[in-house]
Amino acid sequence: MTHIITDLDEPDNGCEGFLPGDEPKVTLTLDDGRRIRVYDRLAYQKGWDIGASITDEEIAEFADKENC
Repeated sequence: MTHIITDLDEPDNGCEGFLPGDEPKVTLTLDDGRRIRVYDRLAYQKGWDIGASITDEEIAEFADKENC
């Protein structure tokens, strides 16, 4: 099944930024109300932004397991 991304929340780490080795994640809100977390770089590469589509298969492969 394919879902539409209705919102995207990016972390704001303020002036501290991220620790070395930390990779930022974003939270995608889907049209069915689910919220999933994926790496920011992956979302950018896949074009996952508000209005874009994402499949259940992509969610299963790339999303944090506790969010699926």
